Amino acid sequence: MVTVAPERRIIEDGIHAEMMPSANPDDDLAMHNRRDPYWDRLWAPGSQANWMTGAIARYEKAEGINRGNAKLNLEPEAALRTLTSNRGRTDRLGAWGVLDSWRTVSSEQLAAFTGSRYFLDPNHSTLAASFALDLIDIGTYPNKSRPNPGMNRNVIYRTSSSDTFDKVIEPTLTGPELLSVTAGHPWSSGGQYDRHNILSTELALRAAEYLPVGAVLGEKLSTVDLLAGAGLGKKLPKADNRRADGTIIREDGMRIVFELTATASASFENKVRRWAELIAARPLETSGLTVVFIAAPHPDRAKHTAADPRHAIYKKMAVVLRDFPGRGKDSPAARIGVAHWEEWFPNRHLLSEAFLNLEADFAINDATGPDRWATRGLLNDYAFEPWHTFDATAVLENSKLLAATPHWMRKGDHTHLIGSPMDRAGVDVPHPAPAKPHLTKGRPLGAAVGNGGDAKLPARLRIDW
Repeated sequence: MVTVAPERRIIEDGIHAEMMPSANPDDDLAMHNRRDPYWDRLWAPGSQANWMTGAIARYEKAEGINRGNAKLNLEPEAALRTLTSNRGRTDRLGAWGVLDSWRTVSSEQLAAFTGSRYFLDPNHSTLAASFALDLIDIGTYPNKSRPNPGMNRNVIYRTSSSDTFDKVIEPTLTGPELLSVTAGHPWSSGGQYDRHNILSTELALRAAEYLPVGAVLGEKLSTVDLLAGAGLGKKLPKADNRRADGTIIREDGMRIVFELTATASASFENKVRRWAELIAARPLETSGLTVVFIAAPHPDRAKHTAADPRHAIYKKMAVVLRDFPGRGKDSPAARIGVAHWEEWFPNRHLLSEAFLNLEADFAINDATGPDRWATRGLLNDYAFEPWHTFDATAVLENSKLLAATPHWMRKGDHTHLIGSPMDRAGVDVPHPAPAKPHLTKGRPLGAAVGNGGDAKLPARLRIDW
């Protein structure tokens, strides 16, 4: 068999995350204080998390099998009162937005995204009420042997397979609130592939914490249509419902779409081919689109064997790229890379220089076999100049409206992006004229009083968190 993969880079030393400045303002929720979903071996190979749904909890209580947790067994009316109160509204919308975008997250990841430590505890009112109404499911890792400080850092969450959000929650939200949670798209019901989703979420969090990037987007907003169709003001030749695992967006607007894979399955080659076809049809300067496949097998799988997908990934990539000749900047060879989780994160809570530049291998050398692959950094070594009609950075401003964006990346008042309800109605804000103007003294309606500032929209109609 001809070798097509380059020699694996063995990273002997890494930088401990504790030694790196994190953009996350809460050190207790930064990478070095979260469980490591890869190296902590929270799953045995092939295992899944242990899940409890609201329906199962109610059934077990009714049958006398398990009395359950009283805090999670709320009556629907009580749960809805909790989920419609003003108390904790900002954190609640943030939690829903993160789950809607990433589908499955750990309690630590949810707390890091939102900035709320309350979400470390599944008994917190928002989580308990969401569970009771079948909006979310609550699970635990299969392997909980490593102790961690905190309320309950073994807990994970996912969206339930139900219509609760559409029928019960959505009618209670204002337009800006609904936009912040769902980004204007249907609610994502039902999580899947626990380890895969949590690793994807962790990668995005680490990029947001330690890399100079403009935004990170979850699976929901990493659809082919948003990346290469309607998101660019174009129409795809045929409907395509695929979603990448996530997208890292550079400060200049270039999209680094990532796909995690634990195995090089039979469908992997077809997935690469479809990305290659899409990239060949969308020049870099008008789409900003690049893709990196990241091998993330279980760390206990034997290296350099059939269980290690790395060699098979390179082999299948090479097969596909033979059908897309050329190595110029717009070619699939130059825009589809391969990386390995262990080269970016060589051990528990360690970062490598390769991650800090998002290094990946690209088949751009004028050679065959393993010499065909060249390492390029997607952050600093990859030039991108958008076409003058392509506003590549608009997504960075829009991402600040989304509750799924890490909280430190969406600070400030962003109402200028959507305007006020009166702006959207196309009329001026009414200012009643005084009945007797010649006798009127004092301030115009809505003018500032002392240090209070001019009158603004009610807090719930503003997205300034």
